[in-house]
Amino acid sequence: MPGDSKVSWELAESGEGSRLTFAHTATESLDTDDPLFSRESCQAGWEYFLNGQLPAFLDKN
Repeated sequence: MPGDSKVSWELAESGEGSRLTFAHTATESLDTDDPLFSRESCQAGWEYFLNGQLPAFLDKN
C-alpha cells in the first residue's frame, strides 16, 4: 500500500510512575478513502493497545 508513517515514544518518570508520550505521524500520504486509515480507526487501534494491551502486558511481566 502506498504511504508511510513514523511512530515515536518518549518515556519519562512521573511521580511514582511513568509518563508515556506517543506520536504517530504520516510521512507520506496514506489512502484516506480506506476506512482502515481514517483518523478514528487509527486512534481506536492505538487506544486499544496503549490503554488495554500494554498495561496487561506490563502487569504480567
